[in-house]
Amino acid sequence: MKKPVRYRSSLLSRFKKWLQSIVNRWKNGDDAPSNLEKFPILNIKEVALVRAEINTGIVLDEACNYAVYPDQKIYTVFESIEKGLKHAREIIEERRNIECVLYGIDQRVLHCVNCNNFEAY
Repeated sequence: MKKPVRYRSSLLSRFKKWLQSIVNRWKNGDDAPSNLEKFPILNIKEVALVRAEINTGIVLDEACNYAVYPDQKIYTVFESIEKGLKHAREIIEERRNIECVLYGIDQRVLHCVNCNNFEAY
């Protein structure tokens, strides 16, 4: 019997659209929502990890709480993609309802790790 497919692609799509809209507003000088941290400035090999609840798509802070306050840190920066993937695996092993997305310097999605594919990483 096949496993039911999680909402991975729709979650990733919604998160990418949301992040792109935030970036566009900052570039245009519009007021950005003050309730979330700005995308960090990365060096060439650094990656930024973001956590989200799989079922709802709600972005989580570093302590895996809903990110609703301006002082909550939602991006975790790692010096290499290997360290970011290792940390993502640790998060998924502990909490199976969370999806981790790794972004590169150009804000492109490098990897999306969830309970369905974390064995591959």
